[in-house]
Amino acid sequence: MGNTCNELLEYCLRGEPWPDSVLDRALAIDDGRAFLSIVVERLGDLFEPRLCETYDRLFTQAILRIAPQLASRLRNPNEHPVAPESVNRVYVLSRVTLGADVAVTSVMLDAAKRRYPSVEIVFVGPVKSYELFESDSRIKHRLAPYARSGALKDRLQASASLWLEDGIVIDPDSRLSQLGLIKVCDERNYFHFPSRAYGGDGDEPLAALATRWALEVFGVEGAKPYTAPLNLPSAEPPADITVSLGVGEKRRQAPQ
Repeated sequence: MGNTCNELLEYCLRGEPWPDSVLDRALAIDDGRAFLSIVVERLGDLFEPRLCETYDRLFTQAILRIAPQLASRLRNPNEHPVAPESVNRVYVLSRVTLGADVAVTSVMLDAAKRRYPSVEIVFVGPVKSYELFESDSRIKHRLAPYARSGALKDRLQASASLWLEDGIVIDPDSRLSQLGLIKVCDERNYFHFPSRAYGGDGDEPLAALATRWALEVFGVEGAKPYTAPLNLPSAEPPADITVSLGVGEKRRQAPQ
């Protein structure tokens, strides 16, 4: 299992074309789970700009093999719409992992609230991620389940089932869109933060990059990460808890 996926990963890291047979074998292992955990997650976690095009090419081929019905939903990553003066609603996609939702997604929520102070802001993602912001009265929730341990076909189906029509969508490089590859709305309403490439080879943490992107795209200065969980009363004694907000494996771009 690991040999085939590691072989495919090495082709990707070297920037070389991979044989179709290697990709086909990798996708067949454990319903694509090994392909996701060994190849796809590694390409994303490295936060190397040069690997973004490789990821797009690789995952597009995987989509066309596993879910060819999604061919019409594949995006052109080169389109850059202009933020409108007014909107009906703002959807912000979850990154699906808690640490990334704090470091990156919350910056987008903060920017959306500032840019559109009278408009409903909707967090789109799993319940557990939404609980990070549940006490914020400006943030509503739209459930979008995503099985992080599911088969590749199931995860693609989760992306296929998501379509947002009545507002703009801010995508912080979410797994719900497969890192910006699958359309979840009209392209004119879509704003994608390419977190793996936006900082180039610099050393800014992800939260700082998200803040800079929010200023560039939405004209909001100083958007910051935050959390707003419900503070429910409890008779139980407080527990000792350690929380890691690490994002990816590129140490110099972990949130600080």
